[in-house]
Amino acid sequence: MINKLPVNTMKQVAVLGLGRFGTELTKSLASYGCEVLAVDENEEKTMAVAEYATHTASTNISEENNLRTLGISDFDAVIIAIGDNIQASIIAALNCKEMGVNYIVAKAQNEKHAKVLEKIGVDYVVIPEADTARKTARILTHPKINDLIEIAGGYSIAQIDVPSLWASKPLKELNIRNKYSVNVLILIHPDGKVDANPLGDTVLPADAKLIVGGNKKDIDNLSSKIS
Repeated sequence: MINKLPVNTMKQVAVLGLGRFGTELTKSLASYGCEVLAVDENEEKTMAVAEYATHTASTNISEENNLRTLGISDFDAVIIAIGDNIQASIIAALNCKEMGVNYIVAKAQNEKHAKVLEKIGVDYVVIPEADTARKTARILTHPKINDLIEIAGGYSIAQIDVPSLWASKPLKELNIRNKYSVNVLILIHPDGKVDANPLGDTVLPADAKLIVGGNKKDIDNLSSKIS
């Protein structure tokens, strides 16, 4: 499954379906300053997120006319957060695609559901339970990797803590690319300052973080070598 990351920052987002996943997304998006339209057929669920969402609506999101009434195609992104009703999820995704929605995210119940959504043209498919399970396994087996995102074709980016043995040394001395087959993309200083594409003579501070990119196997190998 190849997920496409958004090109631009999403400022106006519609969340369709307010189960636990959709509700938490609404709250998180609002905390990041997004204007959020929260939609669910159950009015009680829309009322529960009213303090976080910019707008709420109670309607059947599998009906194309209802989506048009909401002006769904005007949003930067639409998140289809229905997981239990696979048919409604697929119909909503298809309607959004046909209406020309710029960027579509959808929750899938399982791999088969995800494949159907991908074939429809959904840009980013999430399987929360599977994603959480994989992340938990990675934390247990590769504790040095704070976060990892698989982009495409086996290529991933990950955030790692600068190992104590690397601190106060320049990148060229560490020779990370040749030793581990990964590229250092970003250096995040302890004070939050970001150094994009750091040069070879850049000295790594203690307690800093690195964003690295490469084959997932190589990133896993790097993690095992520095742990």
